[in-house]
Amino acid sequence: MMNPRLRLEITLLGVLLIIKYTGCRPVMDIETEIVLDDLFEMGTGFYVFNTTKDESNDDAINCPERQKGQTFCTEVTNYLEATQLNKFSREEFEKFKPYFKDDFVQPVNVTNRMNDDIDDSYYCESKTRLVYPKVAETVESKWLMVVQHEQYKQGVLVEQCENEDAPCKFDELLPLGVKSRCKQHFVYRSLVVLVDGVMHERMVRLPNACKCALRDLRKS
Repeated sequence: MMNPRLRLEITLLGVLLIIKYTGCRPVMDIETEIVLDDLFEMGTGFYVFNTTKDESNDDAINCPERQKGQTFCTEVTNYLEATQLNKFSREEFEKFKPYFKDDFVQPVNVTNRMNDDIDDSYYCESKTRLVYPKVAETVESKWLMVVQHEQYKQGVLVEQCENEDAPCKFDELLPLGVKSRCKQHFVYRSLVVLVDGVMHERMVRLPNACKCALRDLRKS
């Protein structure tokens, strides 16, 4: 049986090993729990602190758009096999019928747009498109499968920055010491997703505008 004092010393050592340093301030992972049961023996008298944790299901969702920092993906490998949507009954889809439609895409009227009030989003180039996300990030920062069936699709209108972090239009006309940058703006909206293989409504994070943000360096 391990000496209690030795167990305590090894536990404290484990705490030091899993602390991450940001600048000069140590920050501990919120999800890390320090318990004596995390100690396991490797050979006589040699113990290692076990920091291995089970990966959550959303960590297993891997797609190109997510790797690029987006909040949704339109292409997911083995989507049908992973969701098993073909095994759902029509009645289950019909419960969420109002969701299975495309957002209205309004034609761009240049004349009306010129007469509109000035909007900061016009100072940044953006692209609007209708997408059918197959996975998306929720308000809880979890990634869930979005229901997209051949006969039941959720078309979502998104607007994304063409050149995020680039200077806004007319940046050179700003007062000295004031800088502008194009920033992606997001909203949360409800979509039908799969939670443990069951359809639910969840709020997901989607891009909806590219806005111009100003920073006054004179106050720094």
